[in-house]
Order: sequence, then structure tokens, then C-alpha cells
Amino acid sequence: MRFPSVLTLLATALTCSASVLPAGLTYTKTVEGRDVTVSETDLDNFRFYAQYSAATYCNDAAASGAAVACSNDGCPAVVANGAKIIRSLNQDTSTNTAGYLALDPKRKNIVLALRGSTSLRNWITNLTFLWTRCDFVQDCKLHTGFATAWSQVQADVLAAIADAKAQNPDYTVVVTGHSLGGAVATVAGVYLRQLGYPVEVYTYGSPRIGNQEFVQWVSTQAGNVEYRVTHIDDPVPRLPPIFLGYRHVTPEYWLNSGTSNTVNYTVADIKVCEGFANINCNGGSLGLDTNAHLYYLTDMIACGSNKFVFRRDDANAISDAELEQRLTMYAQMDREFVAALEANKTVA
Repeated sequence: MRFPSVLTLLATALTCSASVLPAGLTYTKTVEGRDVTVSETDLDNFRFYAQYSAATYCNDAAASGAAVACSNDGCPAVVANGAKIIRSLNQDTSTNTAGYLALDPKRKNIVLALRGSTSLRNWITNLTFLWTRCDFVQDCKLHTGFATAWSQVQADVLAAIADAKAQNPDYTVVVTGHSLGGAVATVAGVYLRQLGYPVEVYTYGSPRIGNQEFVQWVSTQAGNVEYRVTHIDDPVPRLPPIFLGYRHVTPEYWLNSGTSNTVNYTVADIKVCEGFANINCNGGSLGLDTNAHLYYLTDMIACGSNKFVFRRDDANAISDAELEQRLTMYAQMDREFVAALEANKTVA
């Protein structure tokens, strides 16, 4: 299988980069001199809400009022808190967006948890690079798939949260998601803050969501509390590529030691990287380690492994070696692209 040359695609992408970086910002670091640290409380929260994300793989069709439950000890802390389902999200939509809303009486949380893809390799193989405009800020754009996924559950989610908040005014809204669910969680958090809800967002292995204008606006949005967690060489957060205009919210909390199935981390094992297009944490890794995508301080699919598809579902699909070659090409282009933009002090 032949791919376009790195230099050809890179030249095309650089030609499209024209907007000047705002004063005080650099391409890979958003605020000069800012010292972002990780506390034990942060790590405890990362672990806890990872379990809410993991529970999406087995609670997306649960009845209203049912207790959040996970087989294979998939979410023990959530179960111990007595969390109850408000509404499940398992609709027959083009994006297969799924998840649930729950009340956590111990933490006094209204939790929106969004599920990732159940066919990870197919998603990576078939990923398209399309844009949908958004109206948060001038020139705002989102990846079409994530924008569509949110739009298909938006009405149900907003209605359920409004009702839950009316009945529990002292509860805090928390949005969490793994994989593609993490991307939709970030979009959901933006809309909820726009409606006046203080929202905390915890994402695990989220892909890049939108363009520079969108992520820069989100990262400075009033009331924004967002934690984007990545794990060693998980390939999903490296997609879609930087050189095609896609960016991450900042900062990134990178679990950067151990193996692909390591779940026990300390604060010292977390590296914080700032920047909408930083390649100093997960963004600088290589390979097709899909296993690293499945372990984020817990086994993310412990209770739903029977639904998860690891293999290719098409005998004619590209091989693992070809797919890894494609991802390596993207990573090389991203590195060259970021270096060129840093040199020119521009952003895409």
C-alpha cells in the first residue's frame, strides 16, 4: 500500500497555516512560565472517574433507577458510592454514541459518562478527516464525527441534566469518557458550561477534537476544569494528525511509565505537557499499541470485553504492519509540522 510522501503532504499543510499565534503563547506551550502540577487528590480523581468511564461498556442500556454495576470488578469505587442510573444512552444512531447519566450520592455528582468505540482497530483504520463548523468563536471547527456524535444525544443529555440539577441543586456536574467518548465528553462540557453549569471533565485516551481556534477557546473558557489523561504510547490521542489541523485541549496528563497494561501509578509517574499541539508527551510516541488504550488506571473494558472487537472485520483491510506504517508516517509529519510552525510562530 502506498501513502503520499511526507514532504508532499507536509508542504500542503504548511501552506494552509496562516493565523498568527497570540502574544504570550507558543505552539507547544500555551502559557509561558505556567507551572501545572499533579496532586494526590488529582490522581485519586483520575482513578475514580476512570471507573465511571469503564462502566459505560456495561451500563449503556441500564434502566433508570438501576444501580451502576460492573462485572469483573470493573468499577468497585463507583459501586461502593451507590451510584444510580438517571438515563442510559444507547441509541441506534449513525455514530453509535452510548453511555449513561448517573447520580453519585456520596460525591454529590451528576455524572455523564460516554463510551468509546467497541471496534477500536476499525476506527483507527477507517478514520476520516472531515470538519464541521462551530459557533463558539470565529473560525471554530470540530471533527465532524465527534460533532455529530454529540448532536445525536445532546437533547436527551441536556434535558436529563436540567432535571437532575433541579432535584439536586447542590450536586456538581462531571463529564467523563474513554476513547471517542472522551472527545464527545469535551464537546459536551463546552455546551454545558455555555448553559451556566460549572463542569469538571475527565477524559482518557481522547483523540484530537477540533482546530486551534476551538481548543484554545475551550482551554480558556470560563469555569473550565478539564483533565485530559493519556497512557504511554496509546495511538488514539495521536489522531487525527496535527498536520491536518487537529488539536488537543491543554494540558495533558501523561501516564508515562510501565507497560501497556500498567494501572498502578503514582504522582511521580505523571508528566504534564502543555500546548495544543505538543509532541513532548504521548504525541511524540510511535507504534500501534492498542492495548495501551485499554488500560487507564483500570481495565477500561473489564465489564464489557465481550462487546469489544479486537480483530479486523474485513479480510481485505490493511495489515497491522501497514496500519503501523501509516501511523508512523503521521507522527513523522506531525513532528516536522510542529517544528516548522514553531520556527515561523504560526498556528494552523
